[in-house]
Amino acid sequence: MKLGVIASEFFDPALGRMGGFGWAARQLAQTFQRHPELGVDLVFIATDIAEDGGQTERVAHGSKVIMRAPHRLANLRRIRRERFDWLLTIDYNLAYSVYLRSLPRTPAIIWVRDPRPPSDVEEILSCRIPGQEDTEPQGLYCSDGSSMRRVVRESWIFQRKLLFATPAPSLIGKMRGTFGEEPARCYFLPNIIDLRPTRIIKSERPTVVFLGRLDPIKRPWLFVDLARRFPYAEFLLLGQPHFAGRGGYELSTLPSNVRALGHVGEDDKARILSEAWVSVNTSIHEGLPVSFLESFACETPVLSGQDTDYVASRFGYFYGRFLGTGEDGLDAMSDGLRFLLDNASHRRQMGSEARAWVNRYHSPEAFLAAFQRLTSRSGAG
Repeated sequence: MKLGVIASEFFDPALGRMGGFGWAARQLAQTFQRHPELGVDLVFIATDIAEDGGQTERVAHGSKVIMRAPHRLANLRRIRRERFDWLLTIDYNLAYSVYLRSLPRTPAIIWVRDPRPPSDVEEILSCRIPGQEDTEPQGLYCSDGSSMRRVVRESWIFQRKLLFATPAPSLIGKMRGTFGEEPARCYFLPNIIDLRPTRIIKSERPTVVFLGRLDPIKRPWLFVDLARRFPYAEFLLLGQPHFAGRGGYELSTLPSNVRALGHVGEDDKARILSEAWVSVNTSIHEGLPVSFLESFACETPVLSGQDTDYVASRFGYFYGRFLGTGEDGLDAMSDGLRFLLDNASHRRQMGSEARAWVNRYHSPEAFLAAFQRLTSRSGAG
């Protein structure tokens, strides 16, 4: 089966930003390459990377990347030559519709990862960097998903099998506000968490980690402010910024108990998360954060102001939602972190339960089983 994956990023610094959508694209490529017996030939379709100097293709994670042509007709011809059996989108935005509508009879899965109805957009746009309250931060743009209605309508006309799937059931309720209508059915297609450390030994000194881009929407300044309240603990920033200049966030003088490690490789990430006591998420908005799931795989509970599918409440501490800079939530964050650090037995129990949960529902095996169920619905399993 030839699978065309429509994506806007690829978790490859040579091809742009290192975000969660790109992480999902990388996991897809690596998973199918590890299972050649499934016979899936994966090809990426890049919506945001234009061909350069006549170069129409690149390679990411061992898979071909078809770059965007300067004209819609050229795009159409380019992807039709591939003769895809299935299409799969990493979330959805207007640029994706060009490719979905160019192949109106090809079965497709819309993998909904971060739908943003108007209420969510309003919250995101409230984000501000401390000291830059008069400037809208970079990276808050929210794409308009209303073009999905036309894709759905044309799929019905051409009798194309169009399936909606998500790794987080609670996101289904946001689809109507994002796409203009809620799908009649939505299926579970989990994330692919292959972070499975062989040894989990927590550090002697309390260690707290931040895993994610150091961009305004993630509000990493709250992590730094939190560290100042816990001088006896070590705080580690794992990630790097995508934006620079006015409206971007730059690390300034850090407290002595904070270290910025930048982007780390998979082995180092697994080791650090396995040693950590708590993983902190300070974002103003999230779908189902991959950082949650990777922390769970390492038996590390989370402290978060986001509670998608109630996983922060179940496997950590949900301190509440705070908009703007988020600074008015620092007392609640501190209470939550103090509770997690001071209750070792509770922390260990939550970590163990979190690991069992993520291994059951978000493993490579769970993904492949769900993916095969979806594709078999059109006889192309």
